[in-house]
Amino acid sequence: MNSKTNHIVVVEDEVIIALDIKQCLESFGYEVDEICDNTKDALKAIKKHKPDLVLMDIVLKKDEEGTEVVEYIQESLKIPVVYVTAHSDEATLKKAQITKPYGYIVKPIDENQLNSTIQIALFKSKHDLHPEHRLMDSNDLVKLNSGFTYNVVDKQLLKDTKPVVLTRKEKKLVAFLVENINSTKTYESILENVWYDKYTNTATLRSLVRRIREKIGDEVIENITSVGYRISTRE
Repeated sequence: MNSKTNHIVVVEDEVIIALDIKQCLESFGYEVDEICDNTKDALKAIKKHKPDLVLMDIVLKKDEEGTEVVEYIQESLKIPVVYVTAHSDEATLKKAQITKPYGYIVKPIDENQLNSTIQIALFKSKHDLHPEHRLMDSNDLVKLNSGFTYNVVDKQLLKDTKPVVLTRKEKKLVAFLVENINSTKTYESILENVWYDKYTNTATLRSLVRRIREKIGDEVIENITSVGYRISTRE
């Protein structure tokens, strides 16, 4: 449950999915201000309610794309957007990446992933979109396994409040996995986002993970056999 009630506008054109999302969000303590099925109504609702976050379906009815208004929502209205989509193909995701959203949720929606992605988006956007809030508080810390926490403002991994010394590339990998917390990232997606080259040898990635584990142990970065890696929130 959130100590402060965060408000969310949901943009989703499938009624059943929209209501399921609403019920899920409310169970986690969020307030759903409005559900919209097109970008025109969504913009009206966002300007009216001024929510803390927008959940936006990438592809809406009548071939309308949510990506068309995301830049305006984030840059002008200063409200973070998390995409919800059934389309995980490379072309769709590349188009969405251009708008620099604060996260992705792929349907069918996993409730824990939804909540964690929203938390990370709220943490990051508070400091990205509202620099006046760049003061340290407890909500800047994400609790991980084995007594580790992650400061999403400083992008710093901590053990019992003490910073863990990591190289630039090690920090970049940890940051990428935390930004996608509770979600398994494939070897290819990690290579593309950390090395900007998905064709880099996966042995290079494994070597980097091994060096990080030598510093923090094996439980923070999980190996998903033959798929990729994941960092999860503490149970």
